[in-house]
Order: sequence, then C-alpha cells, then structure tokens
Amino acid sequence: IPQRVHDYFRKEFAHPRVIIEIIPDKVYSKWRKFFIILFNGLVYTETEHRMLKHGGANKQPASRFVYLLKHNTFSFLSKFSFPKQLARWIEQHIFIQKDYDHLLKKYTPSLIFCSSIYSKPDVILIKAGKRFGIPSVSMPKSWDTVGRLFFRAVSDRLVVNNDFMTDWIVEQQLIPRDHIDICGMPQFDVYGKKQSYMTKEAFCERTGLDATKPIVLYASEGMWTHWDDAYVEELITAHNILDKYNLILRPHFSDAHEKRYARFADNENVYVDDQNVRITNMFGDRWDPSEENMDWLAEVIHVSDVVVTFMTTFVLDSFAYDKPVINIYYDLPSPRETSMPVIPMHALYNCTHYNAVLAEEPTTLVRSGEEVMQAIDLYLRTPGHKRPERQRTIEKLAYKIDGKAGERIYAVVSEILDKKVYF
Repeated sequence: IPQRVHDYFRKEFAHPRVIIEIIPDKVYSKWRKFFIILFNGLVYTETEHRMLKHGGANKQPASRFVYLLKHNTFSFLSKFSFPKQLARWIEQHIFIQKDYDHLLKKYTPSLIFCSSIYSKPDVILIKAGKRFGIPSVSMPKSWDTVGRLFFRAVSDRLVVNNDFMTDWIVEQQLIPRDHIDICGMPQFDVYGKKQSYMTKEAFCERTGLDATKPIVLYASEGMWTHWDDAYVEELITAHNILDKYNLILRPHFSDAHEKRYARFADNENVYVDDQNVRITNMFGDRWDPSEENMDWLAEVIHVSDVVVTFMTTFVLDSFAYDKPVINIYYDLPSPRETSMPVIPMHALYNCTHYNAVLAEEPTTLVRSGEEVMQAIDLYLRTPGHKRPERQRTIEKLAYKIDGKAGERIYAVVSEILDKKVYF
C-alpha cells in the first residue's frame, strides 16, 4: 500500500499472517504518460467524452483543439481490436516495470490479488505476475469505473459485480467470458447481513428529527455537483420543504471536508449526516468507511422514505432497501461562482454507468423544484410506484444482495489456489 499508512489501518489489519509493505508512488515520465493516455483511450465511452468536453469534479475541460484531437483519434481507434491487442503486448514486453519485483522474490506468492484494476500498483503487479508465472485475480474498484478506460494489463481472472459489466468487458476489453466471475457488490454485504434496525422514533431522537414527519434523504454527488447545496437552499426557501418533511443531508466523501451543508444544520427538522464518514488521505478518493460507518448508512437509508440525489451509485444503495429515488435533472438559473467546472445536468447524466440505470427507468427525473415536491408527494402516497423498475435495476447491477459477495470473491481465489487453475 502507499507510503501514507494511518495507525487505524495498521490496527484493523493487525494479524500474524498479515504483512503490510509500503511502496512509493510510481512517477511516470512525460513520454510514458503519453502512451498511457493513448492506450487508455482505446476504450472511449460517453463517460470519457463528457469528461473531455465538459471536465468534471476539479478537472477543467480540454481546450477546443485537444478535445477535437482526442475525440477524433479515440473515436476511430476504439472501434478496432488490433490496437488494443498491440497495446497490451507493448505494455507487457516493451514497458517492462520491475518496481515491485523485489516483493515477488521476497515472498514468492502463490497468487496476486488486485482490488483496483486501473491503479498504477495493480497494473505493475499484474504485469510482473505474468513474468514470474504467478496467477492474478483483479477487480474494478466499483461498477461505475468499468465503463471508462482500457485495461492496459489483464489479470488471469477478473471479478466483477454484475452481468452488465461482463457483457461490456467481453465486447470492449476483449476479455474471454470464462475468465470473468460475477460476485455482486461486497460493500453491500452489510445490507444483506444486517438483522435489526433502530425504530424511527429512536433514530429521530438521536438525530433531532420529528418522528411524526416523513424523512427525505438528500444525497450529494460531491465534487461532481459541487454546487448542489444551492438546490437545498431552493427547496427550503422557495418550496418550504421543511414544513412537511424532515431532511437528512448527506455530503459526499469527496468533498465532505468543505462542510457545504453546515449552514443548514440550525434549521429545525434538518440533520446533516457528516459525522459518520471516515475521511483519510490514504486513498485517492479520501474515503475509507469503517464497519460502523456502513452500519449507520444502512440505518439512514432504512429510515428514509424518499431519496433525492443525482447520477450517483448511491441509487443502488437506495434500491437495496426499495427506496424511491428522485433524480434532480435541472440546472439552476445562476449557480454560484466557482473555479471548478459546472457541468450541465443533461451532460452530467450521460455516462456509461448511469445510462445503465436510466435504461430501466427506475427513478423519477425532475426538472424543477416544484417537480421535486410533486414527486416526493407521489412516492409518499404510492410507495410502490416504480417498484418493479427498482427491482429490475438492482438485479441487473447488484446481482445478489445476500451478504455473500465477499464469500464469492474468496471462492474464486480459493479455486485457483486449491486447483491451480492458471490461465
């Protein structure tokens, strides 16, 4: 793991058979970065097109010249399989990286398991494993990251969350179907295993909410919608949402440190849920939830009546509890001034992972604050509205929520170790 290792992490993984090795961050030359960008673009989806054209989070859009150059180049190259095969051969045989060879010589492992196939260390280890004859298993960090870039190095087995990912990977990443295992979402295992929940009265007593009112959960998309506190302001001041409902405001881990919802905390019937998210600089996205964090999130979703959010993976967490989801799909007339890009909502929603959600029509897209209020009222009167669509979506994208995704991942590892099923 990277050099910045926190004490809490060491304590969580303190075990006689667990060894933590610190690795320096890999720094690439400009020449190497050029080839990485070129190879990454061999898979060119609407997600990357949007990023290139509009920017995103804290990344500014490309200049007109760079946009046209990359868009035309990648649109053409990504249609063919030969450049992808050539890129992988070059990665393995030309760009030989020995950064972590000393670890493989030191421990002579039977298997390499990589938990984020796009990360620099995982790419290096997968390639090294092939040179050392060590089998590897990898998985994407999350289902929303798969429909983005080309896998420059491919492990012997790939663990994915769902069938949708499998079909896309076979077609776009040229990975044989029999090298892919579907295991579900391990982060959802807490939902499948959790047996008891707080009563609404107990939850409201803890959070200061009104137990006699319905609860609306407003979930941010963080840096991607870094101006979304303005929507909360509009719902409170222009549509009087707090007259009828409780409001839980849940910041996104990517910018929770900004405390954008702090100004709403003094309102009656508002709870800002920013105390149960472990933020760390150990990882790129700053988030490393504890078991307690995940258990609390399960409580929050369970007690909520309706979820209002954006194009976020959080919709699947909501669907795991059959909670109705309202997607904000409108732009505010004048979002606050910011140095970060403000992406139009119609463009923001056009990305590979969320198009897979929208295809099932499980959410209600709203185009004004008034429509938000109307949709909340509709779902409270008829909670079963769009229930079949929610169920279809969760089956499509989460596979099974039975608390056993982690066990299925282990079964893949165990099969290779026990039977020596090397590809």
